[in-house]
Amino acid sequence: MQTELDRLSRMRQSLVDLAREVELLMPIFMDRLPLAKGSVYKQWRKCGKSNCRCSHGKGHASMMLSRSQGGKTRLMAVPEGRLKELQILTRRYRRFRSARARLGQIYRRMLTLIDELEAAREQDL
Repeated sequence: MQTELDRLSRMRQSLVDLAREVELLMPIFMDRLPLAKGSVYKQWRKCGKSNCRCSHGKGHASMMLSRSQGGKTRLMAVPEGRLKELQILTRRYRRFRSARARLGQIYRRMLTLIDELEAAREQDL
């Protein structure tokens, strides 16, 4: 019987620990700072001019914003002077989405624990 009580106690403590983790995620969701969906990366392209140095080498570097819209990947050249801003905005977006995914995992685990606690506490009549 003691081991069953220990098991119930561990399940309750796990619920408390998960609830604390949810509290730690909340500031990410409550933040008011803007974010932008997508990723910023460097792309090397050739301009197509036969006498340009890029036709024999690596190409020209340009910073691109890649994002999904309507199930399709869209590429946009990062405007001059906006690189740092877009890197920050996309980093916030990835952090938000990561926290959202973790929240889903936590709630699924919490529901499993709650179901196990219910089953363990249920009395046969």
